[in-house]
Parts: sequence; structure tokens; C-alpha cells
Amino acid sequence: MNAGRPNLKVRDLIRHGLHLDADAGLTEEERRARRRRRVETLIYVCWGLIVLKTFVVIWAVHHFSMPFNPMWVIAPTVTFAFVATATYYWLRD
Repeated sequence: MNAGRPNLKVRDLIRHGLHLDADAGLTEEERRARRRRRVETLIYVCWGLIVLKTFVVIWAVHHFSMPFNPMWVIAPTVTFAFVATATYYWLRD
């Protein structure tokens, strides 16, 4: 019946969860604050994934007895993430 059309309830739930509701009545400052909050939430999620990756890499290197230091993988990831995050906060507004 509705094979080609997405379920409207699911789409509305996703839009509401991501705060993509209509912003027609908002001022420009409110729009910028909402956009900033979304970006910062994404940054927090990415840092959480980096922490998870760090634990997985350390576990895998030790579990499978790989002949290298896990810092060869972790250090560049954390360094580039720190530079990107610092740049965002430095250039924000």
C-alpha cells in the first residue's frame, strides 16, 4: 500500500528528535543558538565515539597481541579531534 512513501509518524519523530521543526517565528539569534546547539551535540557524540574507539583499540591490540603500540592509532585521532573542536569553539560566533 504505502511501499514507496515513508511513514509520516516516523519522519515527524525524527524531525522532532533532531529539532528540525519549522523555525518561522524565531529571530536570527534564536536560529543561530539552535544551530549551535545541534553542532555542539554532534561534537559531544563524536567525542563519545572517540572514547569508545580508544577502548576498543586498546582491547584489540592487547587481545590479539598486535606488535605495535595502540597510541599509533589513538594519538592522531585525539589530536585531530582536539584541533577540530578547538577551532570550532575559537571561531564560533
